[in-house]
Amino acid sequence: MRYYPQYSWLVSVPMLVVPPTLYVWATVQASRAFPKGLAFDVKNLMRVYNVAQILLCTYMTIGLWPVLGFPNVFGVNSVFTPRGEWFVFVHYLSKYMDWLDTFFIISKGNARKQLSFLHVYHHATIGICWGIVSHLGQGNGTIRYGALINSVTHVLMYSHYLWTSFGFSNPFKKLLTTWQIFQFYTCFFHSTVVITNMFVVERQIDRRLAWVQLCYHTTMIYLFTWKLYWVPELYIKHSSATKEAASKPKKTN
Repeated sequence: MRYYPQYSWLVSVPMLVVPPTLYVWATVQASRAFPKGLAFDVKNLMRVYNVAQILLCTYMTIGLWPVLGFPNVFGVNSVFTPRGEWFVFVHYLSKYMDWLDTFFIISKGNARKQLSFLHVYHHATIGICWGIVSHLGQGNGTIRYGALINSVTHVLMYSHYLWTSFGFSNPFKKLLTTWQIFQFYTCFFHSTVVITNMFVVERQIDRRLAWVQLCYHTTMIYLFTWKLYWVPELYIKHSSATKEAASKPKKTN
């Protein structure tokens, strides 16, 4: 990191490898070991979490908003600033907080329906992407756009979750789904603009990073469009120990 070297250890190689690896391992093990039919009531805890996400993502949206401009909507070739690096770094840290989504899915007993490959893949890898750019001192400039559009999306998503948790319906639910896929396409186009120097020549960041964004959002568009609800058997197939415990007769008094 250029402006906040005191936090460089948080984007070191071990931090980019070990936590995501443990996340995938813990997710698979927990979903397989969680007894079928068991569900915890975490509704109030989720409401607190949703509020926290809304506040954090609003903070990031405000902080990252200066990247936008007209007609240069992606902030291509925008200069590096301490503020820009800070909010990209905060966005990176927020990806760890997002792992609580997985905890709630499993604790509610919804792994078979909601623990999709897309969910685990995205949560395990997106933090690595943001960590890499911060590790290289490139978490700034036009790179802020991806963090901004994702922060806006999360404000909308967690507002929806909070609203519907009280039993209210959201007439804009379909539009929210459309917006989610829209953000992936804008990031895809953003990377194309940077790679090709389509409108503005990018001289601030290492343009090779745009290829990472292009490839990553290609996978996201594919999964979101064609594999949205795919839950691999690996996640939900109960371990032999769990099956054995479930097959034992329960004691009665």
